[in-house]
Amino acid sequence: MKLNFNHKDGVFAIKAENEEEKTQLNTSAVAICNLIIDFFNGEVQEVKTNYSKENK
Repeated sequence: MKLNFNHKDGVFAIKAENEEEKTQLNTSAVAICNLIIDFFNGEVQEVKTNYSKENK
């Protein structure tokens, strides 16, 4: 599954990459929540990395 976030509009777009993932998306709020959490964890890590590089 892929999760895209449009920062301007504040909209998430979730795309299933196969039939199994389509079923997960239709039946599991947990799978969707985990995608969102992982997305923002990645964003935070990227910000921390960029911040560290700028301060050196």
